[in-house]
Amino acid sequence: MNYKKISIASVAVGMFAAGAAFAQNAEIATWSGFRKAAVSFTFDDGPQSDVDIALPMFDKYGYKATFNIVTNWANGGNSGMLNWDGVKKLASSGHEIASHSDSHPQNGAMPSSEIASSKGTLNQKVQQKYGVITLAYPNCNTPGDAQVLKNYVVGRICNASWSGGSDIMGKDGPNNWAAVAAMMTGNQGTSDFKGNMDKAVNQGGWVAFLTHGFTTGSNGFANYSPTDAKGMESSLQYAQQKDKDIWVAPMGYVAMYIKERKASKIEPQDGGAANTMAFELKHSIADNISKYDYPLSIRVKSDWKKVEVTQDGAKLESKVDGGYIYFDAVPNAGKIVVKNADAAPESSSSAEPPQSSSSEVAGSSSSTTALPTQAFDGRHLAAYVDASGYIVVQGAQGMNITVFNSLGNVVRTTKGLGFEQKVYTGAKGVYVVKIGNKAWSLKIK
Repeated sequence: MNYKKISIASVAVGMFAAGAAFAQNAEIATWSGFRKAAVSFTFDDGPQSDVDIALPMFDKYGYKATFNIVTNWANGGNSGMLNWDGVKKLASSGHEIASHSDSHPQNGAMPSSEIASSKGTLNQKVQQKYGVITLAYPNCNTPGDAQVLKNYVVGRICNASWSGGSDIMGKDGPNNWAAVAAMMTGNQGTSDFKGNMDKAVNQGGWVAFLTHGFTTGSNGFANYSPTDAKGMESSLQYAQQKDKDIWVAPMGYVAMYIKERKASKIEPQDGGAANTMAFELKHSIADNISKYDYPLSIRVKSDWKKVEVTQDGAKLESKVDGGYIYFDAVPNAGKIVVKNADAAPESSSSAEPPQSSSSEVAGSSSSTTALPTQAFDGRHLAAYVDASGYIVVQGAQGMNITVFNSLGNVVRTTKGLGFEQKVYTGAKGVYVVKIGNKAWSLKIK
């Protein structure tokens, strides 16, 4: 299995208190969850079928995709294309909203002036924690690498194989982040999702797919090389079956993970007690696009059987398997403490959960008193259950998070650390997630 390994055992014992006796090797996973490959699904243009077909399909399997929007087409009056309400619906389900220019010229590259303007329009219309960090080029032609990378984490082309490159990217991503490859799907591209995902697994790499509408549904201007929806759903089912190997995530998020992983280091800290060990996860990436606080997957070799992991006081989801402690942590988000302890009992609090009947955002609930109401300062929040059965929140950095079970008992209180965070996994059933004065009802299957 590929991973970036940082030895902490050689650090001088004098740096630690009693917890130093437990300091062992820590590893940062090449891909989230120590999986073997990354897969991204991207959708261009913004047809109505993105909401009618793609959205329920991806939500069914707990996966998130990247939707590249032509801003002028979303302004209304274009048959078969999403309006802004539809685009916001995608964002509210936790999907990445990205740019596909303002005007989508029929030939050649998009005007260079639209590199920043399309991003600005999307940021005005749709709230996302980082705003828009991905640009997909109309007609696959870059309008200028340098300008793109001043505004975006990723600039996406089409098939790299069309110009002699490889459509399966390596573990460190492309040589040029303004030319990230994506395989065209449909009758002018590939229908072999499973085969290409398997190639990525075998190579330990990253494959992305590019879709323009479906063979059914309202596709509007997204009518080039339509894709069979049943074939795509079959691929998501396959990815879920191979969840231990395949990480499905939006293009911008995979790019952030790669960049953070390559730049990060683990530094040992004083655990403070004989039954604890402590670390900090740090990187020095700095630009005006992102804070690069997507969580990285870490494992620590240990013979402890039951543990509790916190970062800056916030409880992190963790598991012990095969002599390792596994958890996700956010770079530059504070001290990580791993405690050797019996499993912490769930809270018996009987605080009344907020009422919510769907996975959409509910209104405020004055009856929920576990945590104080907080202001949202215009940010976008999302909560969902992913393919691995974890309740995940987005955009809640610095905010208190409470998870209630179906009986109204509090099963988890924590706070948001970075862009995206696993906050709970447990028995099958319905849970309510409260962030500030909003709530989501979610089902772990």
